[in-house]
Parts: sequence; C-alpha cells; structure tokens
Amino acid sequence: MSRSAAARRTRLGALAAFAVLAVPGCSLAGAAGPGPTAPAPSPDPDVRPLGGLTAYSHADAVRLFAREEDAVAACMAERGKPYRRQTRTSSARAEETSPYGLVGPRRAAADGYGIVGEVLHRAAHPRPAEQQPGDPAWQEALTGTPAHLTARTVARGGRLTYSTDGCVARADVLVYGEGWPELEAGANAVANHVLGAVERDPAHRAAITRWAACMAEAGYPGYGKDGLQAPRKVLNARLAAAGNDPAKLRALGAEEIRTAEADARCEAGADLAGVVATVQNAVEARLLTAADRAVLDRFRTLKERALATP
Repeated sequence: MSRSAAARRTRLGALAAFAVLAVPGCSLAGAAGPGPTAPAPSPDPDVRPLGGLTAYSHADAVRLFAREEDAVAACMAERGKPYRRQTRTSSARAEETSPYGLVGPRRAAADGYGIVGEVLHRAAHPRPAEQQPGDPAWQEALTGTPAHLTARTVARGGRLTYSTDGCVARADVLVYGEGWPELEAGANAVANHVLGAVERDPAHRAAITRWAACMAEAGYPGYGKDGLQAPRKVLNARLAAAGNDPAKLRALGAEEIRTAEADARCEAGADLAGVVATVQNAVEARLLTAADRAVLDRFRTLKERALATP
C-alpha cells in the first residue's frame, strides 16, 4: 500500500481525503453513532475488484506504514538529515470503505458514510506538521533528485514518475522489493479498470436505477445521475456549512445516519452487492489480459512477502 509512493512525494502526512475541522467538544453520541472512533470491521457485504488484491486491512496498513517510516528514518539519518518519524493518524475508514460506494446496514447504523465521524477523528488526531519546509536539499534526500527522475509505463498504459535515489524509493525496496512502485501503480490501474467497467455495465446501471427509485420513495429524490456517490455528495456539500458548530455537526451526523440507513435498505432491495459481485466476475473474466495477470501475480508476491515480514 506504499503510502510513501503516493503521499511523501507531495506532502508528508497527507493521508486523508476528508476535510479536517477543529470541533472542540463535539460528539455524535446519541445522534450519529459511537462518536469519532471508527467502527469495528463490519460483516456487511464487501465486494472489491480482483478479490481485494489491492486492498489492505487497517491493521496491515498501519504496520506497513510503520515499517516504511522506519526505513525512511534510517535512510535520512545515513544522509545526515533530520527526520521525525511519522505516525499514521488516519482512521480505518480509508481501508473499510467500499470502492463501489456500497454501504451495509451495520455500518450505516454505526457510522453512516463516515463523513462526520472522520471529521471528528481528524480533529482529535491532527496531521503531523510538515518537516523542513523550503529546504531543497532535505527534500531531495527524501524524495530524490531531478537527475534520477524516471518515468515508467505501467499496466493499462498508466505513467508513473518518481526519483529512484530518494529515501522514499529506498524504503519501497526495503519494505516491498524491487519494482514495487511500478507494480503497485499497475495493480491499482487494473483494479480501477475493472471498477469502471463494472459501473458501466447495463446490469449495474439497471440496479442503480432500482436503487434510485427506492431512495426517491424514501424521501431522497434525484440520486440516479450520480449513483451511490450521490448521498455523499449532498452530505459533503453541507459539511462546510456546518463549520465548527457542534450542534450543526450533530444534526448533520444524525441526517447522515438516516440517509445511510435508507441507502442500505435500498441497496439490499436492489441486490446491488450481488449484482456488483456477479458483474465483476464476468468483467474480470472478459477483460483481464495475460499482461494484466502477470502484473497482478508479481504484485501479489511482493505484497504477501511484505505482509509476512514481522
């Protein structure tokens, strides 16, 4: 899951896709689930491209992140550069959220879509401050020099550009093995190709139509165009208006829970998880090439080796 390959090259500690608001004294208890702590893993249906090959459990993600940080810190020390080992602050939601936007009844009741809950989590667990801002030599030690910048073509025609001489690249090799950045990017490109093909499939679109009709009957009209992301878009648009106001956040959290519970019921009624699983199996059988499978096999080998390392 090499967070280093994606995040350290841009901004240290930039691990969350959620907005972060400081909300002192705000809790969703009694209104939107158990509060800022992410819920325990749910037995709700969980369908992922490639059998979840590119996914990680939260525990594994945290452990691999720590090993990456150890490797980077050791490398920076060798180069005489200060480096403050980072601690992963993101919740389990990133790993546990369905890439298709599916939500099951238990997660819906406990955490909704995780929107307000993640805001509260981030307020309680702020991102680490950026290290050595504006120091080009320090940054080059971390992420590499222009002289060693390389552009690689990965699976499905994607392009990956990074410097091979930085401590980030060295950490990738130490934790995962040679060729990891290309394999990780390639495996994710294949997974995204599958996901896109599933969502364009007529059977999936028909299930989304059934779901949207159910949501309209439940009081949530107009969700057909954006599909399963529509409720999240509406709630995220209201998040900025809630600001740092605890009462407004509690109200939004309660609304989020109600919406997600209706969503889960409508997904079950449309058999969306079942349709996604069926269509995904057909898409993978039809679209995955020998080249795709070779990349996935090499990725699996390195991933399993990294996970097996204490």
